[in-house]
Amino acid sequence: MPELVQTFKSKQKAESDNRKFLAGIQGIDLGKDDEEEARSFEDVKRKAMGISASADDIVSLQGSFASESGFGIGAGLGYFKE
Repeated sequence: MPELVQTFKSKQKAESDNRKFLAGIQGIDLGKDDEEEARSFEDVKRKAMGISASADDIVSLQGSFASESGFGIGAGLGYFKE
């Protein structure tokens, strides 16, 4: 299954590169979409939970993220946000 997913991603990238090339010949810049930072599922989930901290910040260990990391009520880090 991983080979199939990788083959699909490679095919998508090849088609995307071809479209960008053809658009570039016509004077259209499609590279500006690549400037946006790619967000992971965890980043989107963190934002939906109202956590504005990044993944590498200790404040992000709240709710399900804390339980996944082995922290929770009574077993936490003893950290509080001021």
